[in-house]
Amino acid sequence: MVRYLRPLIRAGLFLITASAGAVGTSHWTQTSEADFKGGTFQNVVATNFGDLKLSRAVHNILEPDPRVSAVYSLAEAADGTIYAGTGPQGVLLAVNGDKVTTAAKLDDNPNIFCVLIDRGGSVLLGTGGERGRVLRLGKDRGKPAEVFSADGVQYVWAIRQTPDGNIYAATGPKGKLFEIRPDGTRQVLLETDENNLLSLLSDGKDLLYVGTDPNGLIYRVNRKTRESFILFDAGETEISALAMDKSGNLYAATAEAREEPPGQGEQPAGQPRAGRPESGTGGQPIPSQPAPEPKPPQLPNPTPGEPPPIPKGAPKGPGGSKAPLFYVAPRGAQLDEEEEPEPAQDRPRPGRPGAPDMSPPTRDPRQGAQRQPVRQRPAQPRPEGNAIYRIDRDGFVTEIFRQNLTVLSMIEKDGVLLVGTGSEGNLYQVSPAAEETVVLAKVDAKQVMCLLPAKDGRIFLGTANVGGIAAMSSGFAAEGTYTSAVLDASQISRFGKMQLEGTLPGGATLKVATRSGNVRDPGRSGWSKWTGDVPASEFTGVTSPAARFLQYRLTFSSKDGGESAVVDSVSIAYQVPNLGPVVRSVRVAGSAKSPAEPAAERTPGQLTPGRGTAVQTVAWDASDPNGDSLTYSVYLRSGARGPWVLLQEKLREATLEWDTRTVADGRYELKVVASDAAANPRGKGKNGSRVSDPILVDNTPPMIGDIKWKRQGAGNNDVKIDLAVMDRTSTIAGVDYSVDSRTDWQAVLPSDNIFDSPSETVGFVVPSLKAGPHQVTIRATDSRGNRAYETVSVTPQPEPQKNAANDAKKDAAGEKQGS
Repeated sequence: MVRYLRPLIRAGLFLITASAGAVGTSHWTQTSEADFKGGTFQNVVATNFGDLKLSRAVHNILEPDPRVSAVYSLAEAADGTIYAGTGPQGVLLAVNGDKVTTAAKLDDNPNIFCVLIDRGGSVLLGTGGERGRVLRLGKDRGKPAEVFSADGVQYVWAIRQTPDGNIYAATGPKGKLFEIRPDGTRQVLLETDENNLLSLLSDGKDLLYVGTDPNGLIYRVNRKTRESFILFDAGETEISALAMDKSGNLYAATAEAREEPPGQGEQPAGQPRAGRPESGTGGQPIPSQPAPEPKPPQLPNPTPGEPPPIPKGAPKGPGGSKAPLFYVAPRGAQLDEEEEPEPAQDRPRPGRPGAPDMSPPTRDPRQGAQRQPVRQRPAQPRPEGNAIYRIDRDGFVTEIFRQNLTVLSMIEKDGVLLVGTGSEGNLYQVSPAAEETVVLAKVDAKQVMCLLPAKDGRIFLGTANVGGIAAMSSGFAAEGTYTSAVLDASQISRFGKMQLEGTLPGGATLKVATRSGNVRDPGRSGWSKWTGDVPASEFTGVTSPAARFLQYRLTFSSKDGGESAVVDSVSIAYQVPNLGPVVRSVRVAGSAKSPAEPAAERTPGQLTPGRGTAVQTVAWDASDPNGDSLTYSVYLRSGARGPWVLLQEKLREATLEWDTRTVADGRYELKVVASDAAANPRGKGKNGSRVSDPILVDNTPPMIGDIKWKRQGAGNNDVKIDLAVMDRTSTIAGVDYSVDSRTDWQAVLPSDNIFDSPSETVGFVVPSLKAGPHQVTIRATDSRGNRAYETVSVTPQPEPQKNAANDAKKDAAGEKQGS
């Protein structure tokens, strides 16, 4: 089936609006596996194509058993009996049809990590605990006999038998592979620097393949020549499963457990995936009255032999549907590069289930003394999640699968890999030739530890977390539901239509329901009831009441398990009502000096010279809850009760330069009004405003008056100057003086030693003036930076006159001599 091309949305939940205005239609659009992942699945899966559909039918066979926390291995005998090795109490189960019985109970309560039916029909068991052993349970089902144990072996992780009757046991924690011959003799075939040999595979001839922990190595061992070779060094720490196809390609799965960064876990269902929807184009406005549809022309079926798409309207009668009015191309076409799914956040794996002290030795310090590996992996970047690698007969390695989970089990069947995973309990089907990955089923136990294709056509699953045995048939589940995560419109909104894209075969049904509320948690009271399940159509109206949050539910059903509806895309229209803009603050600050006065040097303790700040910058913070574009008007009034006068309008930027010289001195207030009228239909726009704090406008310098001076001091070289300073708007900030137009200014204090009022009296002494006239310049500055200047001429004492006549005579005599 050829899949039609469409962009893959990577951002989780894609939000789009029809226009920039608040009255445009916004959409929640979910179209990828990551989009749907936040929802709740019940017999429904999301594929890596971004499809929702029924999972395979999975039937739980084993009822909860307090003796069983994990089912590690499954094997089928010639008579169809399936044996299941469990932990942590050493129970071997037998499954006949759907009936489960206890086949054996081991005395020392080990974990039974592996089960194998040998050539004689006996059941071989590989155990782990205080001792790792291989036991044989005969056909009489009496007490198991020990086939193998060795010093230092605590775990037998995997066993295989070759056509010559030899048994091979992969062990830990010393990383040894043992060969056990039919006569009972044994020897070490492979001794490694690894802690555990976790997986083991035979090619049916002379080659064995071994996967290790903690360095993720794959050994190839020739059991005849006894030569070993490291075939592959994976980036992950564990090679958890091995499989081989008919062409001799080897597949290796990894199961590295990693710590999850705080706050990086999977987003729980019921939490919104994103905040406020983005504005853009492409949404469909909700029409007030839908236009009548013209009768469509009779078109040929564009996809003969394919399932029909979800119909435009409700099906006509039982099992019937309208002619398709939109085209869904078949699957199989090569996807665009943009459509590769993005890896999800890393999730931790709890390790191999079972009793706490049964974990691999490198994992659990409670194991006691442990052998440390000689070779340490160098620090290097690790890829996200875990992988399945294909190693061809020439040794070339290709990564064919990677997900943010642990791969716990894997089998090859008819050129396809079935992959059991941890964290989410998903069972994947991986087709290496088609480069295709599909989720087949999801189990509640969360960890699929082992897989077995049975003779009756079913796939048996052994699970952990909740120890169980399940059987998966080739057909779809009879019914399943998908409940979306809570969708957040950020404000109470009206809901429009839900648009569905996908296929709806004749043997399947699909129904839709919704509910809404104004609290984030749908489990709390206050949410509306689910609407009735209605047959899905391409456009289905959402009848839940207006609210901030919405959930939808899709119910899938299949008549005989042969077909399932497929949902490629869900898009729900909603409309947030227009909300008024918000002006959060208005700020006024000086931005320029008046050019009328040159600047001078600043003396410590006094204001910068100049006439003050005449041009003020008015700036404000404003936003619109709907994301509308805003225009601004600025108004001015005198005092707190005067009429508002428009200062400037139709501003696009949130700033204004205000020349205060255009108004008289005094106290003023500014009001900024933000409007979204241009982004809404005429008469539907709204305003928001804010008034500034009072602003003092003072462009007038202070006045200097009542200047008096007198001589004082013994030599009359000092001059005492008294004066008064007044400002009609602000307070006096400082007075200073200079002598004879010098550039150095001397600050003085008022008579009460503090400048704190609009009028001040000032008296100061200019000391040690030379005889003769002088000019003293007085400068007064107010708190707004305005300055006033006055000059007074003083003469501390006249220049000496007694030698003037003699000097005149000397000058006259000199003139005569010269002549």
